[in-house]
Amino acid sequence: MSHIDLAVLFLLLGILFITLTVLFQMYVAISESYTIDRYKNTPKMLWVAVSLFFTFSLSVYYFCPNSRKKGIVFFILGAIGVGCYGAGMYFKHLAQA
Repeated sequence: MSHIDLAVLFLLLGILFITLTVLFQMYVAISESYTIDRYKNTPKMLWVAVSLFFTFSLSVYYFCPNSRKKGIVFFILGAIGVGCYGAGMYFKHLAQA
């Protein structure tokens, strides 16, 4: 395989894994955010709402204890996606040289 073939392969795999990461994050957010109801009518709810507004991904994993194990899958999928995309960009750079 040439460098351009590897670049295309890794770029497509990177995009696929990043897309799977986003879809998994949406699934976790929809299925686990019900546990935030335990903060209803407490002063801490303001800080939970502010945290969810600015960093939704991290807040769901912090405030929803059931989703913490799913955070490992999110991290692994994201790391593989970014790694594949980076390798694709590297091989693209080698093909242009």
